Amino acid sequence: MSYAALSQHFDTKHHNAQRPHELERQLAAEKELDTYKATVHYAQGPSKTKLAVFLLILIIAAGVIGYVALTPREAGGSILGVGSTAPNFTLQDVAGGTFTLSDYQGKSNVLLLFNEGLSCQPCLQQMHDLDGLNAQFSRMNVLVVSVTPNSVDQLRSWMGAGGPQHGKVLADPGEVAFNLYHPVGTGGSMMTHTFILINKAGMVIWRQDYGPNSMYVQNTDLLAAVTKALGT
Repeated sequence: MSYAALSQHFDTKHHNAQRPHELERQLAAEKELDTYKATVHYAQGPSKTKLAVFLLILIIAAGVIGYVALTPREAGGSILGVGSTAPNFTLQDVAGGTFTLSDYQGKSNVLLLFNEGLSCQPCLQQMHDLDGLNAQFSRMNVLVVSVTPNSVDQLRSWMGAGGPQHGKVLADPGEVAFNLYHPVGTGGSMMTHTFILINKAGMVIWRQDYGPNSMYVQNTDLLAAVTKALGT
């Protein structure tokens, strides 16, 4: 898949949303690479040396683009990074009632998972598989809270068919929390899979953004990161 195709998919699926900065950057890099390939000329015909150099440049460029796109990124340069005060929000809980983040200050650590919800199979799998860490998270006093852009009614049918049994799943169709935490893109842009760990003091102590290509995190990796961030 090219970034041009991915961009076209994003525009079709989220026609009212701004493209994520990362997608725009990769699309620009791809266009530059295509332009370079189109403007390469051989003054004396294609020689083996020139062809080898050209292929080497292509391999290096493709490797850099792939590395940036697929490697999970710490959010040091993000709008809301480690050391920030976590903005408060209130959303509907799929299990009933509402969830307000500030209610847990002084009581529990909160691990937020921002994801695309029902339109993203890896996101659904992630929310389901987090149940496997319930015992470990309970010992560390960590509450898992998944935030999706779907409505409560849409999510409830999925929850009944195999959704997570522990933690909380919140509906954010108006992108209230997305716009506060800016996962991957800005302004609540989708195509995201972001973990944010908030301690009992209400501070962000760990954040990692994934996507648009790497949208699933192994439980072992996630547990190790949360354990390290909490110092337990």
